[in-house]
Amino acid sequence: MIYSVTFNPSFDMVFSLNPAFHPGNTYDHIPWLGHAGGKGNNVARAIKQLGGPVTAVGFYGGAVGAMIQRLLSLQQIPCLAASVSESSRVCLTLLTEDVTEIRGQGPEVSRHTSRTLLQRLRSQLKSSDWITLSGSLPPGLTADDVIEWVTTLRPHCQGIVADLSGDNLLAAYEAGVKAICPNLTEFQQLPDNAPSLRLAHILVTEGPDGVLWYPLSHTSRRRIFAPVVPTRNPVGAGDVFVGALVYSLWQRQDWDRALIRAVAAASASVVTDGVGDIDGALLQEIMPQVYIGTP
Repeated sequence: MIYSVTFNPSFDMVFSLNPAFHPGNTYDHIPWLGHAGGKGNNVARAIKQLGGPVTAVGFYGGAVGAMIQRLLSLQQIPCLAASVSESSRVCLTLLTEDVTEIRGQGPEVSRHTSRTLLQRLRSQLKSSDWITLSGSLPPGLTADDVIEWVTTLRPHCQGIVADLSGDNLLAAYEAGVKAICPNLTEFQQLPDNAPSLRLAHILVTEGPDGVLWYPLSHTSRRRIFAPVVPTRNPVGAGDVFVGALVYSLWQRQDWDRALIRAVAAASASVVTDGVGDIDGALLQEIMPQVYIGTP
């Protein structure tokens, strides 16, 4: 099983607007999509689309939280959930000539609630399982909680992949995750360009430029080159990358093959209007175009 942890779930709405959109005007009958969001839920949805076994883990509150869990259920994604008193958040993406994201604040989560969900997950783990930790932390949780999650779960699973940012990313890295997936800005904020520490695989996502890979067993970095595809909505592509990577690792693929599949899946997601949706036919078409070389 793969457990995809979303510390700060959301209901994501995507509106496809005319490129001539102007703030202050009224627009009727606009096509839109709704998703069970938060980065970890995007990861779970990607794994499910690829055919993998996944359980979504997260904190949910109010009617919005119930709706997010319902959407996961409709996609046949089991949910290991902890209830909080405040409502889960809503996030909005506007597709025009540009992509605009508006992210609501999540509900407060106490350390007690965090530890309760952590222990429930710990009790279900098998040594062959993988875990992903994704996204922002809600109010009430800090990098210390990330450390507690990693150190509690790491001895009882195959590996943990963290897609966090700032202090939370560094905390996961130093606590011993198998890999971290920062974007270029997040990577540059790590102390001394952290690959020198060699504690984990470091996968720097760079959009259409692919992924810069600092492996554990190599002294030099490598690049996974992405194919050229038309971009409609790049939001969630990094989550698809994480989902496809972990699913491939769960299938016992080596890191080279897993990373090629992950970059191909991410590329096959940016052509859709949805957040983290994968064009399956395009994925198969572009897989041979992805390759690993030197930067």
